[in-house]
Amino acid sequence: METLRLHPKRNRETGFSILELLIAITVLAVGLSSMAALVASSLGGTEKARYMALATTLASEKLEDLNRWPADDSTGHVAIGGSLTTDTTVGTVRYYDDIDLSNTTGQVSETVATAGGYSSVIHKSTGEVIPSSNTSAPSGSGTIGFHRRWVIESGPVVNSITLTGSRRVTVFVTSQNLVPPVSFQLSLVRP
Repeated sequence: METLRLHPKRNRETGFSILELLIAITVLAVGLSSMAALVASSLGGTEKARYMALATTLASEKLEDLNRWPADDSTGHVAIGGSLTTDTTVGTVRYYDDIDLSNTTGQVSETVATAGGYSSVIHKSTGEVIPSSNTSAPSGSGTIGFHRRWVIESGPVVNSITLTGSRRVTVFVTSQNLVPPVSFQLSLVRP
């Protein structure tokens, strides 16, 4: 009676050759390099999306702020004027400001240039609001800066139609210290 062998006799020695091992290591290295590039790209996209969301929020906040003033406001807050490409001042009304967001403290600072330096309204993470006057613009490590400009137009043209008796408010937000820069523009038409 013949016994059944679990391991038949082989003519070759078992194991990997050096060539097989080198090919396997090369395939593994290419795969890991591709995964590392994918992760880096994903993280970069996530950061850009975060900053774009901040720019969107800042544009929306400014539109809401300007929209709450009546169209016939005598203080000039919603007077026709402004520019999306240059800082514009008409009388005492400025059509631009700077926003500094602190990554470390959660503090938000809205700053405008004045004749004597800068005027800021600081919103602390505790909810406290503090007006301040500075001789220099706020900055610091962990601060993300955005610059906002807006323009208010009378009788805007939308899809080749002049909207008589209406105003269009457009806010443009751009980052000041991000590479690559992030920018966002938002408009509102109101009677």
